[in-house]
Amino acid sequence: GALKDGLDAIAAREPAIARALAIAGYPEPRIRPTGYATMLRTIVGQQVSVAAAASMWRKLQAHVGPDVSPARLLESSFDELRACG
Repeated sequence: GALKDGLDAIAAREPAIARALAIAGYPEPRIRPTGYATMLRTIVGQQVSVAAAASMWRKLQAHVGPDVSPARLLESSFDELRACG
């Protein structure tokens, strides 16, 4: 299908993608029925994702500081980072 063909085309140009496909295989297609309900579900999912990402980013900045220092990030424990989302 289109998903496999697209990934094959990218993998032909990008060795990291080819390695990932060799290790993990192809993802299952996420095909939903066409129509109004699917469109609304997609919009809601995007809005929730945006809100969740914003929440996680605020927590991360509160933890590591507004400049999001790589050093501070690397000093953080797994549990501290998990608490950020």
